[in-house]
Amino acid sequence: MKWLVILVLLSFLVMMIANRYRRQIQNVLYVWKVFKKLNKTDENGEKQIEQSNNAKEIPLIRCAKCGTWVPQKNALNLRPKTYYCSVNCMEIAMSEPSA
Repeated sequence: MKWLVILVLLSFLVMMIANRYRRQIQNVLYVWKVFKKLNKTDENGEKQIEQSNNAKEIPLIRCAKCGTWVPQKNALNLRPKTYYCSVNCMEIAMSEPSA
């Protein structure tokens, strides 16, 4: 009977500590999972890094005027395969005489 009381008291103590430090425990588990993913190797013995499912591949386009890289969905297209980062760059490019 006394072992049961000791077991109940110890489990209560563990629950209190886990409740008090739950955020720290969650952070430790998160870091452990990240390291576990980083240490995965493929069949050739080379390490592979997995991309998260939330990351989407967005192609980058270089502005024809200033050379700034912008996402394709934000770029302005006037001619085929000619993209501009802003209306300002497009207007400057259109006002210059072409050679």
